[in-house]
Amino acid sequence: MATGVTATAGTTRGRSRLRAALRVTAAVFGAYAFAWGIAAFGSALGALAGLAPAEAVTAASLLALLVLPVAALWAFAVPRAVMGWVLLGGGGALMTGVACAVRMALP
Repeated sequence: MATGVTATAGTTRGRSRLRAALRVTAAVFGAYAFAWGIAAFGSALGALAGLAPAEAVTAASLLALLVLPVAALWAFAVPRAVMGWVLLGGGGALMTGVACAVRMALP
C-alpha cells in the first residue's frame, strides 16, 4: 500500500517539476522572443512611417524593454504553460516574420 502512495507522489512531483520548468523556460525564452518580435516589428513600422532607422530601432527597443518583464511575469500567470509558449514564442516569431517582410518591401 505504501508503494502505491509513493509512486503516485513521485509522479505528481515529476509533473509539478515539468510544469515549473515549462513556465520558467516560457518566461525566459518566450518573453525574450516576444520582446525581440516587438523590437523588430516596431522598428519596421517606424521605418515605414518615415522615421530614421536609428530612431525607429531605439524607440522600438525601449518599448521592448518595457514589455519584456511584463511578458515574463505573464508566463507565470497564464493558466496553461503551453498557452504561454504559443502566445509568447509564436507571437514573437510571427512579429519577426512580418517585420522581415515589411523590411524587404521597403526601398
